[in-house]
Amino acid sequence: MNIPPTVIPNADDYLETRVVFGGTKRSIFSKAFKGGSINNIFGSTEIDLSCADINGIAVLDITQVFGELVITVPADWHIDADFSQFMATVEDFRNNVYQTRSTEKVLLLKGNSTFGLVQIQQPA
Repeated sequence: MNIPPTVIPNADDYLETRVVFGGTKRSIFSKAFKGGSINNIFGSTEIDLSCADINGIAVLDITQVFGELVITVPADWHIDADFSQFMATVEDFRNNVYQTRSTEKVLLLKGNSTFGLVQIQQPA
């Protein structure tokens, strides 16, 4: 019997954080970032993707209640926020955000945000 090898994706290509009444900071250096999941309940998460790269679409599944998420992304990435919000906001503080029309690198934010804040910023 010949058993095929198990393919384990690179752990650096996926992000998974869970924060309850706390905070976390993560820097991602993957050159093939695929996305992941972020869960904030009365928590704060800072994700630095400024040294990462994506091919096509990367999906971040966000679930937050009274949470804050700060994402630092390169200027050439297109951000698409498609998640339900209740008393929540998404703010993009990147310069020239309206000139970013390329669809080659898309970070899709999906999920739920209740009384939350998602901030998108560019590297310093």
